[in-house]
Amino acid sequence: MTDMRAELGIWMEKVETILVDRGVLDENGQLTTGIGAHFPKEVEDALDGFIENPIELIALLKISKEAHDGRPLSPAVLIAAHLMAREILQVLESANDNPPPSQR
Repeated sequence: MTDMRAELGIWMEKVETILVDRGVLDENGQLTTGIGAHFPKEVEDALDGFIENPIELIALLKISKEAHDGRPLSPAVLIAAHLMAREILQVLESANDNPPPSQR
């Protein structure tokens, strides 16, 4: 059986790396100052339909850290976070493969 906690951790580490590269998160995994309640346009476009604002992303990052640390999570929360992490990673990686013209 798949270790959902481990996969969640791996996927969210990759998500964090992409978001640091895009200027959404700082090196400590915190929202960068000045980002407010909106993502940069290219990140917003990539996450459209998955995550609506940075606060939702922070909640997913928090859940993944709790899973990584072995804290108890309900099966429903773990499954939802696992699915979201996979989908978000896929769209962000796809967006990274096709960066906006200003970043090529």
